[in-house]
Amino acid sequence: MSTQIEALQAKLNETEDEDEQRALEEDVTGKILWSCWCGICAEVDELLPKVVDYLQREADMRDHA
Repeated sequence: MSTQIEALQAKLNETEDEDEQRALEEDVTGKILWSCWCGICAEVDELLPKVVDYLQREADMRDHA
């Protein structure tokens, strides 16, 4: 993904047409946002089972107390 962003950024730096620059800026921004979203989803997927396990243990402790 970062190679695609770098390629778009290089193309953007070489482009003089304002409309094309704007379109490339949107493409770069979209790729960066998508990459961030994928990273967030991966973090949530990794952390969610731990949170659920913790909450279940807490609930069990309250039930047995």
